[in-house]
Amino acid sequence: MERKVDVTSRAVVEIMAKTIEYLQPNPASRAKLSMINTMSKIRGQEKGPGYPQAEALLADAMLKFGRELGEECNFGPALADVGEAMKELSEVKDSLDMEVKQNFIDPLQNLHDKDLREIQHHLKKMEGRRLDFDYKKKRQGKLPDEELRQALEKFDESKEIAESSMFNLLEMDIEQVSQLSALVQAQLEYHKQATQILQRVTSKLEDRIKEASSQPRREYQPKPRMSLDFTTGDNTQHNGGISHATTPKPSGNGSSNVRRKANSVKVLLQCRSSMLSSRDQFFHSKVK
Repeated sequence: MERKVDVTSRAVVEIMAKTIEYLQPNPASRAKLSMINTMSKIRGQEKGPGYPQAEALLADAMLKFGRELGEECNFGPALADVGEAMKELSEVKDSLDMEVKQNFIDPLQNLHDKDLREIQHHLKKMEGRRLDFDYKKKRQGKLPDEELRQALEKFDESKEIAESSMFNLLEMDIEQVSQLSALVQAQLEYHKQATQILQRVTSKLEDRIKEASSQPRREYQPKPRMSLDFTTGDNTQHNGGISHATTPKPSGNGSSNVRRKANSVKVLLQCRSSMLSSRDQFFHSKVK
């Protein structure tokens, strides 16, 4: 009987921890949430924020990019539909967390903190009185018989109390079965609601697929290319065009202008030749 109580105690502790991990799988978020709730209790504030469900985080991302893409494409509205469904799933998951905590984890915690702790107290007290009785029994003849008899009575009394408390716990274990049933029913209700939400969003997505498939395929139409303004005359730019300097038209005195330019070039060449000749004569005189 004592072994069964010990196994029950260890089972309650581990199952509570694993249930919390099942409901809140992210250890970093669990630690942060626990710290926030502890600080809220110390400050006398109301309960802090709940566990950040993965469905809620995914919903936020989908809704954000669905809004950015807009209604002009198929992907944007579909993201918005699935994002809303994920948001609903996160709310249902919050309900599951509260239901399991209230009807499964809290009763187990109460069993651990009250009944099992009381049994451990009785067992510890019984063990102490057993040691006292064994000690006095070894000194039988040196101690008064009345003292030995009282030690035995105290040991028997503690033994009966401990055994009675263990028996009552094991006899009433149907309560733990009821708590397990509450856990399973909460999960069943969660999955029912989740199924309904996913079925609705699946229907919406199928309708969008059918609607998109029934529409004619659009052909790509390139935008008009940028045109460049090569018109002569005005050098100002129009509509982003690039203007070029125009070649002046020949006038009636064009031949005289050509002759003047030729004469100017000829004079420049003569001046250059004279300068080169003077430079050579200067270096020649220096060499001599």
